[in-house]
Amino acid sequence: SGKHVSTANPIIDATLPDGSRINLTLGHEITKRGSTFTIRRFRADPITAIDLVKFGTMSSEIAAYLWYATEKNATMLVAGGTASGKTTALNALTSFIRPGQKVVSIEDTQELNLPIENWIPAVSRQNFTDGKIGEINQYDLLRAALRQRPDIIIVGETRGREAYTLFQAMATGHGGFSSIHADSVKATLTRLASSPMDVPKQLIANTLDIITLQLKIRVKDRSVRRIIQISEIAGIDEETSTIKTHDFFKWDPITDVHKCSGNSIVLNKIKERIGESTEQINEELRKRKLAIEWMVKNDIRQQKDVAREVHEFYSDSERFSERKRIGI
Repeated sequence: SGKHVSTANPIIDATLPDGSRINLTLGHEITKRGSTFTIRRFRADPITAIDLVKFGTMSSEIAAYLWYATEKNATMLVAGGTASGKTTALNALTSFIRPGQKVVSIEDTQELNLPIENWIPAVSRQNFTDGKIGEINQYDLLRAALRQRPDIIIVGETRGREAYTLFQAMATGHGGFSSIHADSVKATLTRLASSPMDVPKQLIANTLDIITLQLKIRVKDRSVRRIIQISEIAGIDEETSTIKTHDFFKWDPITDVHKCSGNSIVLNKIKERIGESTEQINEELRKRKLAIEWMVKNDIRQQKDVAREVHEFYSDSERFSERKRIGI
C-alpha cells in the first residue's frame, strides 16, 4: 500500500494490492500487548440484491421498492451498526442504477465495487508530512465531484463535514446514497443534525427520502443480517422542530417477515413529479418484483449477470416482464 507504521504514525488504515483493507497498530505505542493487524477481505464476486433476498435480509417487495426509488433518483441512507452489512447493501443497490448515468463514489478506503461503466471511484489521501500538506479528505473529494456533473453521488460512509455538502448536492437534484453508523432511525437523524456533520434539520427534511436500517441480529440461534425498518422522511414538525418519519416496511422478529404499511410518501412524491397514477406505479413495482423473484428462482446472482438482466429490463420492461412471467 506504500504506507509505513512508525512511532510517529502508529495507526495505519490502508488498502492491499488485492483490494483488501488492513488496519495496523504499533505495539507498546498504541496496543500495549503487542502490534496488531486486521485484514478485511472482500469477495471477488460481490453480494448482490438477489443474494440479499435469498438470505432473507430483504424481501422481494423491498428490493422492488428500492429498485424503483433508485431509478427515480430518490436519496437514501443505509444505517446500521458495525458489521451489519451497510456497505454490502449499498453496493448491491447500485445494480439498479439506470445504464448511462454518471456515478461518483467517495470513500476513505475503497470498498465499493459498482457494476457501472461510467463510474468514477474517488479515494481520500493522507497527508505527506506532519501537517496537512497533500491531504485530500472526503470533503475535498465531494467538492471536486460536484464539478464533474455526476448524476449520482455515493459517499461510502458519512461521518464528518462532508455530510452538509452531500445534502446540498442532493438538494440541487443529484441522486445521493451513503451509509452511516447508527442503531436506529432516530439516532441517524440525531447524528446528521449534530457536530461534526451539522446538517440543518430543515435541509434533512426537504432532501432525504429514505433511511434503511439494517442490523446484525440472532434468529433461531443463527446470526443473520436483516433490514428491520425502512423509514421515509415525512417533513418537519414546526412546533417541536423534530423530523417526522413514516415506517413503510418493518421486520417482524416473531415471523421473520417484512411487513408493508401500504402507504408510501416517497412513491406519492414520485407520482406527483412524473405524473403517473397509483395504478401505474403499482404496476412498475409488480414488474420489478417479478424480475427479482425470477432471478432468485433461477439463481441469477452474480453481479455481472444481475446487471445484464437489469439492463435488459430497462431496454424493454414489458417484453422482459412477459418473458419472466412465463418462466417464473
